[in-house]
Amino acid sequence: MNRKFSVYLLVITVFFSSFLLLFPDALAQKEDPEANVFNLYGRAIGAVKEDGKITNLYGIAIGSVDEQGNIFNVSKMAIGKVNPDGTVTNQTGTVLSRVDAQGNVYNVSGRKVGSVNAGGNIVLIGGAARLLFH
Repeated sequence: MNRKFSVYLLVITVFFSSFLLLFPDALAQKEDPEANVFNLYGRAIGAVKEDGKITNLYGIAIGSVDEQGNIFNVSKMAIGKVNPDGTVTNQTGTVLSRVDAQGNVYNVSGRKVGSVNAGGNIVLIGGAARLLFH
């Protein structure tokens, strides 16, 4: 999986599941070939698909991201965008976060909240939790 797509996955995961950034220990480190997202107790709580679709625990799509970085809700309404300058904006253009050239993701206050490493692994702050996408 390429790094750009991994950054999109991190941003959209953050966008749809902001509690993960507030509570990074809510996830356990776990590798999964199906790209499932797990909570601390090892229970799957959703998944990110290689085609950009985000699904909940029951496999129901709750959003997606396209190749241009546009983020959509389940009704295919644009709700945000990953811009070429690395900023992430909502549908009105308000900056929500920023991604730098190294794959680090920062919140609107400039605090680093996660990153994408060279292997495409998504790492939340402190390395306390990782979402691995294959």
